[in-house]
Formats: sequence, C-alpha cells, structure tokens
Amino acid sequence: MTKNQYLILLALGFGGLLSALNTTMFNVALPIMMEVFDASLSSVQWLTSGYMLAAGIIVPAAAFLGERFGYKRIFCFALLGIFAVSIFGAFAWCIEVLIVARFIFGFTGGLLSPLSLAMLYRYMPPSQQTVAASVWSMTAMVGAVLSTCLSGFILSIASWRFLLLFNVPFALVAVLLCMKVLPSDRAGNVVRMDGPGFIQTSIASFMLLFAFSNLSTWGMSAKLGVCIVLGLVFLWIYYQHSRKAEAPLLNLAVLKYKRYCAAFISSGVNVIAIYMVTFLMPLFLQIGMGVSPAVTGLVMLPGSIVSIVAMPIAGKLYSKIGEKLVAVCGVLIISAGSIPFILATPETPVLLLTSVQCVRCFGLSMVNLVSTNAQMSAVPPELSGHASALTNWSHQMLNALTVALAGSIAELRVAQISGAEGGSLALAYTSTTNLMMFASCTLLILMIPIALKFYRSKNES
Repeated sequence: MTKNQYLILLALGFGGLLSALNTTMFNVALPIMMEVFDASLSSVQWLTSGYMLAAGIIVPAAAFLGERFGYKRIFCFALLGIFAVSIFGAFAWCIEVLIVARFIFGFTGGLLSPLSLAMLYRYMPPSQQTVAASVWSMTAMVGAVLSTCLSGFILSIASWRFLLLFNVPFALVAVLLCMKVLPSDRAGNVVRMDGPGFIQTSIASFMLLFAFSNLSTWGMSAKLGVCIVLGLVFLWIYYQHSRKAEAPLLNLAVLKYKRYCAAFISSGVNVIAIYMVTFLMPLFLQIGMGVSPAVTGLVMLPGSIVSIVAMPIAGKLYSKIGEKLVAVCGVLIISAGSIPFILATPETPVLLLTSVQCVRCFGLSMVNLVSTNAQMSAVPPELSGHASALTNWSHQMLNALTVALAGSIAELRVAQISGAEGGSLALAYTSTTNLMMFASCTLLILMIPIALKFYRSKNES
C-alpha cells in the first residue's frame, strides 16, 4: 500500500470514526441528562433516536449525492455540518433544543459512514481492499465502543456540553485532511434526483424509526401498528418504483448478489449485538449499580482496545483461512463472551463484565470485518455507493429498534418492580440485558448456516 493510499484510508477512517462516535455519544450521559433537564428516559432516549431518525432519512440519498456532486465534496460538507451543529447543540438551553440539534446532526453525521465506505472501494485496488476494510471496520467498531469510554471521561471532568464541543477540532482536521488527499471524483454525467424515491424512502424511514423510538411510550398500541404498517407500505411502494425507475435513489439491484445479501443479514445482526450493549450497559452500571460515568467508561475501555487489536488479527486470518471460517469463529467467540451477560445478576462483579466484554469485542470485530468486505466486494464498483447506502440505512433502522426495545423492556421491568431502588433497579436493568443478549446470540448462531453456504472459503477468495 502506497503512502497516498494510507493517507486516503486515514481520511476515510477519520470520518467513519466521527460518525460512529456521535451515534452513541450521549448513551452514558442519559442519566445525567434526565437529571439536568428533569426529563424521563423516554424523552432523553431521543438524543440517540433523533440522530438515527435523521440519518435513516438521509442515508438512502448518499449514493445520489455522491454521484451528483462528487463523493469528496459531500463528505467534506458533512464534516463541516458536524462542526457547525456541534457548536449550536452545545449551547442548548432545554432538552427539546438539544434533541433538535441531534436530529440535524443525524443529517450530516449519517452521511459519513456510507460515503466513506463507498469511497474506500472506489479508491483502493482489489488487492488492498481486505486490508483497507479491516482498518475501516476497526474505526467503526472502536467508535461504537470508545464513545462510552470517551463520554464517561468527559462527563467526569466537564459539562455534558463538551460531548458536542469535542467534535469541533476533529471535524476541522478531518476536513483539511480530506481536501488534501482525497481524489476529486465529480461525476461527468449529470445524475437526476429520484424525487419520488426520496419521498417514499423518507416517509418509510420516518414512520418506522418514529414507531421504534416511541415503543416505550406507546407500547403495543394502534398508533404503533399504524406507523409500522405505513412504513412497510411505503417501502413496498419504493420497491415497485425502483424496478421501473431509470436511476433509482437506492439501486436494489445489489440484492441480486447472494453473497451481498448473506453479509447484509450478518452485519445487521452484528449491529444489534454491538449497540444493545452500548445502550444498556451505561444505564445498568450507573442507575442500577451506582457506578460513576468515569468508571463506566473504564469498564468499556478494554473492549475498545481489544477491537483495535482484533482487526489486524482478523485481517490475517481472513487471508489464511477464508471469510467463511472467520465468520463462524467470530460468532462462536461472541456467544462464549455473551454467556456471563445472559446469566448476570446485580451482584455480578464488574471486573467479570469487563473481561467478557473484551471477548465479545474480539468476536464482533471478526464478524464485522467479514460482513463489511463480503458485502462491498460482492458488488461491482459502480454499485458500491448504493450497496453502502442500503447497508447503512438498515443499520440505522436496527439501531433504533434495538435501543427502543431495550429501553421499553427496561422501563417495563422497572415499573413491574415495586419500590424499585438500589438492587431492584439493578435487577430491572440486568434482566433486560439478560433477555436482549440471549436474543442477539440466538440470531447470531442462526447466521452460521448462512455463512457456511454463501461466504467464501480460502480457495474461493
């Protein structure tokens, strides 16, 4: 890999890291935000859900924006958006304004991941794509887990406002780096906007994410059912539209590649496993066990370090034994690391949870690398933007659904436990973690037959 390719990878990884960090940056701060703004969990949950909602709306347009205006230009614009919105949100005076800021944040930050992944497979030669994918996946994994550590550290020494101000210098550095090293790639042919497709996917995204985000408030009500049905109906309308459109917003032709579909499903389950813990663990440790934000961050820190170490190891295993065995081994490692979470009680030692979280992060890194590379290498380069956009859109949906389910189950458990204080609160959040971890492990294990059938072995690579 040349020096310039390393710099390109650094620039793209920087953008992907900022996106991953800010998706869950406020998770550790939720208990603090409930106290500062005198708000309920269902209200402050929108600090995460609002970001996902906006990202879910804009992500389908990522491929169009990149092809119409140039991937580099839109990528830099998104970074500048993070810079501006971070400053605005840091001066929020009420929870409603902060939620609006996070919503706007989602429109800019949500573009970084699909754009950076698409550019990676456009700029890197096939011989370097596996290595590049391992580095890019590492930034995504580290960002998802490190956000908890970083948030805990910031909250232990400063106001919650610095969770946003933290982005300012890094966004500027990322813009300057991208402007210097990324090749200009403005499309020669003018790509027309698929207006009907954008409206249809936006309504579908809004309805589904709005339903998921209000699950804890609405419960299994008629409103929830109506929103979900409307979301699915508009998805079906878009599917029919995309089959006839000359240049659909999301080119669903990527779904004809079986290996892409298999990796698409695998990456979705992996996302559930990642974000479930990043949402539940801070609540469990702080509210249930009385642990400070700083200690919460320290509990999650070793997992971040393991994620960094695991990616190059997974990359070497990928070339030696093939993606099929790497995926299966990753699922088994995640399952082994999840057993203590499934059996956890409020008295479970924090050190044990920290240790098994490291095991899970190692397995998650392996599965993440395989699913990312399998998806993007399964489609031709001209469809990389659409493949990346579709993958990231589905991840936003799954993130919102996971957070909503975890929050709803936790609130239900707290309500069911009379006089929920101290150990009772710990029991409520522990039982929620038990259930969600068991569900994610079951889904992951069901992915093994798919990996064995559709993933490549060493000889097929």
